[in-house]
Parts: sequence; C-alpha cells; structure tokens
Amino acid sequence: MRPVLLKIGPFTIFSYGFMVALAFLSGIYLAAWLGKRENIKPDKIFDLAIYVLLSSIIGARIFYVIEFWRDFVSNPISVFYIWQGGLVFYGGLIFAIAAIYIYAKISDIQILKLFDVITPATALGYAIGRIGCFLNGCCYGTETNLLWAVRFPSAAGLRHPTQIYASIAGLLICGLLLYLFKIKRFDGQIFTSGLMLYSVYRFLIEFIRVNPRYLFGLSEAQWGSVLIFLAAFTMLLRIQYSDKIKAWQISEYQE
Repeated sequence: MRPVLLKIGPFTIFSYGFMVALAFLSGIYLAAWLGKRENIKPDKIFDLAIYVLLSSIIGARIFYVIEFWRDFVSNPISVFYIWQGGLVFYGGLIFAIAAIYIYAKISDIQILKLFDVITPATALGYAIGRIGCFLNGCCYGTETNLLWAVRFPSAAGLRHPTQIYASIAGLLICGLLLYLFKIKRFDGQIFTSGLMLYSVYRFLIEFIRVNPRYLFGLSEAQWGSVLIFLAAFTMLLRIQYSDKIKAWQISEYQE
C-alpha cells in the first residue's frame, strides 16, 4: 500500500486524494467530448463539474459516516478527513444526480441528454478513483487464498483486492456505455443502462466486501443496488413507452 504518494517537507500528496482528483478531471474531459455530440457546449460541462464535485463529495462522505458512524464516535472531527479515504459511491451518486438535475433545469439543457453524457464519464472516474482506494488500503474484501490475494495493513490475512475488481468493472462499464452511445435510440438510454450495469456489479461484489450486513444478510449497498436497478429499469421502460406513443400519435396525425 502507498497512502502517501509524495511528501516534500510539510507538503504531502495523499494517494487517495490524488487519484480522486485524477478521476474527476478524466471524467470532465470525457463528458465534454461526449457533450459535443449532443450539442452541449464544453463550458457548460466545466461549469457543471464544480457543482458535481462538491455535491458528490458531500453525499459520499455523509453516507460513509452514516454507515460507519462508530468509527467517528471517539474523534468526531475526523468526519472531515476525506483525504484519508472513506467515501460511499452511492451517496455521491445520489447527490450528484440531484445537482445535475438542478443545473440542467437552470441552464435549460435537455436533462436526459445531459445524464447520457455524464454517465460514461462517471464510470471512467469510478475506475480511476478505486485505484486510490487500493493505494490507501481501504475498501478491501474478505479473506481468500487466490493467487492474486493481497495483504492489507489494517486487515488480518490475505484479502480480495476488491478495489482492483471495481476498477476493472468501471472500465468495462465505461466501454459498454461508449459503444451504446454510438447506437443509442433515445435520450436516457445511456443513463438508465449505466445505473443498471453498476447496480448489478455492485450487488455481486458486495458478497466479497467487508461491510455491515442487515436485512436478509445483505449490505446497505446491496439494498441500494436493488432499489436503483428497479428505478432505472422502470425509467427505461417509461422512456421507451413514451417514445413509442409519441411516434404513434405523429403517424396517426399525418394520416
């Protein structure tokens, strides 16, 4: 593990913070590139990035503190030590979606188009950010004897490097979404597909992650995955159904 990437005198660069920053910048430029295809100006994406950054960090930290509140009882001020790791992706996702929705309304941008542009970029950022988790030594998995098992400083035994699994999954999801972007048939298809793909991945990987278990032995992230998958699938059907109704109405009117 390498939690500190670079230290020069009093100046310290933490690996986790550096990778999160790199993830954010990579996501911005991918979103700006995709935005051109949807006639969304790059400056709109760059402006939105500031709001998404702040909202996602706040949301991700709030969800982490709620889930692991016992770790902060003895030192409440550590709630603000985000450079040491401890962010929940679903929390950041929910807050970021809210920020994007509000920004689209204010800026008069078609909401589903904007979500389609942001989704592959989010997957790319997720893949890069999880490398920061690995370097920081957090978010590791359960014990295993597999050849690629890793020994983490804060855990006993050899563990699944779930951060690396997550990074690979993020890259695969990003690749699938970029391909789908080329052939998409309606606005919102990329956004809803991205949510469903991530939900399936996250539900499965939670079985080998070290997280508290709740109802039916599932983690908070797994229950969140179920809810988000159902919501995204319902939204996908509604968008498709709505488009078919509109097409039918237009054809009837023309006749």
